[in-house]
Amino acid sequence: MIGPHRQRSDIQALRAVAVMSVVLYHLWPHRITGGFVGVDVFFVISGFLITGHLVREVERTGRVRLVTFWAARARRLLPASLLTLLVTAVAVLVWVPRTMWEQFLSEVGASAAYFQNWLLASNAVDYLAAENRPSPVQHFWSLSVEEQFYVFLPILLTIGCAAAALARIHRTTAIGVLLVVVTMASLAYSIHLTPRDPGTAYFSTFTRMWEFGIGGLASLGPPAVARLARRQVAARSVLTMAGVAAVALSFAVIDGSTQFPGSAAALPVLGTAIVLRWGAVTWLSTIGAGRLVALLGRISYAMYLWHWPIIVILPFVTLRELTTTDRLAILAATILIAWVSTTFFEEPLRFRWAVRVRPRGVLVGAAVAMVPVLVVSFVGRSVVAQQRSDSRVEAATILQDPPACFGAASMGPDGCTDPGLDGLVVPAAAEAFNDDANRPDCWSSYDSGALNICSVGPREGYELRLAAVGDSHNNALISAYESIAKAHDWRIDIAGHVGCYWTTASLRQKNVEQEGTCRSWQDALAVQLSKPGLYDAVIATHATSLNIQRPPTGVSRDRAIVDGLVEAWTQQVPPGTRVVGLVDNPQTQKTNTECVERYGGSEPERCATPRSVGFKKFDGTAEAVERVPGAALVDMTDFYCEKRVCPSVIGGANVYRDQTHLTDTYARTLAPFLGDAIASALDAP
Repeated sequence: MIGPHRQRSDIQALRAVAVMSVVLYHLWPHRITGGFVGVDVFFVISGFLITGHLVREVERTGRVRLVTFWAARARRLLPASLLTLLVTAVAVLVWVPRTMWEQFLSEVGASAAYFQNWLLASNAVDYLAAENRPSPVQHFWSLSVEEQFYVFLPILLTIGCAAAALARIHRTTAIGVLLVVVTMASLAYSIHLTPRDPGTAYFSTFTRMWEFGIGGLASLGPPAVARLARRQVAARSVLTMAGVAAVALSFAVIDGSTQFPGSAAALPVLGTAIVLRWGAVTWLSTIGAGRLVALLGRISYAMYLWHWPIIVILPFVTLRELTTTDRLAILAATILIAWVSTTFFEEPLRFRWAVRVRPRGVLVGAAVAMVPVLVVSFVGRSVVAQQRSDSRVEAATILQDPPACFGAASMGPDGCTDPGLDGLVVPAAAEAFNDDANRPDCWSSYDSGALNICSVGPREGYELRLAAVGDSHNNALISAYESIAKAHDWRIDIAGHVGCYWTTASLRQKNVEQEGTCRSWQDALAVQLSKPGLYDAVIATHATSLNIQRPPTGVSRDRAIVDGLVEAWTQQVPPGTRVVGLVDNPQTQKTNTECVERYGGSEPERCATPRSVGFKKFDGTAEAVERVPGAALVDMTDFYCEKRVCPSVIGGANVYRDQTHLTDTYARTLAPFLGDAIASALDAP
């Protein structure tokens, strides 16, 4: 297609529906639960249009002009996308906390190079990276998949032409056979991988290729379709209605809990293919020709590009969650910016530049245009790296000889105060996320059911031997356990598992494989703890943010949490081994990191979390202790919270490295008080 006026209006209607479903889903995710499948609609449309274009070229010339095709795709995609990336990168530097620069700018660079989907797939299976907040360019994963398809498809068609010449068959037949093979292989892989590794499956090009393939196959229909259009318009209208209904139904029946893409994606994909195959010259064409729908279809690409950066960055500007007014304003701003971008930037470059610049020049120009985006991304990350280095030096210096009231000491029973700590934030917000003492020998990841145990304290001659077990909240205290073991002459064995803790209740995981590794770890832990005479006590803690599976009928979730703890504590430790239940630390606000960076040193009280919010989720530890004979409770809440609020900066120490985990710095300052509390609990009858 040379210009916007030769586009099928029914396809413009599909584009309008697809982009609005995605935008509305991102603005109101609980209202249009399956709106994200609009991306799949775009995939099928791309497969249909691009395959049809290339097949017609093959039929006309006998080959695919690769450089010309790739240059045309660059003219279509790169101007608008690189402009969005550059503006977004600058917005990140202006408004986003430095602690997130590395992640966000890395994704900007990955998006400019069109491998964002693989970066997100890698992060989805990395526990630490899985804690990342959605970046303002996360939606570029789908553009990366499309671009990779645009590289792959013409090469596939070139192979098909060569195979047709060798086999002496029609080129279109060979291309169709290859498309069927690739489509079926991709679909089978998608169905296989989705329940096993949903993060990778969602972002992988290989699990999405079949969606483009279905669109491509829809473009290879026999000539009889054209006769059907003249003789049986009513039949085409009914088929189009069925396709639209399938797409609309997918918006309602698919949600975040659906294993996707897998077989579930067949509903929107096949529905879209039906519309593309038979939707021309139907009622949908009439709707697509309407002024508003045609406009939305025309600017759909720009709307997709711009809406998500605005959604992500605006809360950093306002330091609050989006309101309904904010969301309506974002919707209006997205349409306006997309129209301006399309009318005055994208289309002039796409259509006028196309006449003046040869294909190879387009590709060179595209490569040069990427440079500013990559430079901004690199410089921003370099600044963060330097600041992190400075922050580590500052933290190490303070921890070598901490002031008397630093950190948890300022919350101690003596009410320690030191005006010299005012304005201090250690570690700095940009370094807080990495302020973690966890290590592999104490830790089991999602893909492992092995029980990894590390030990701190004297190897022999110790007074007591303890086990400290739980999830990542237990392992956030490793430095504290190390100090406690040294101070009290104890030996402490530490074992943690991501998203899994000591209980007989089934814990909710991302997939069945992770549920299996959690159970295996719990079984191995039970064997270790049940060894007679090995441990004097077991310290048990867990994150309240973790959810158990659906509780038994008639049993509340809270009761099921307590029952799981009680059953594990009573059945899996031998007589003489005491259980010390450690109440979880509070969680903080989602915008805590941004707030600490902006106000932590000057107005730290602005970043405090109300106690009612910090302890909103049920812990169950205190209730379990009451039901287990000999169990003791350790509750350090007074070292995290004042009467009404839980500060984010205490005695100059930055308390949280994310929304729920303590920084290693604060854990170190907590150690003497936690050690005394555990000792008192063990001394109690």
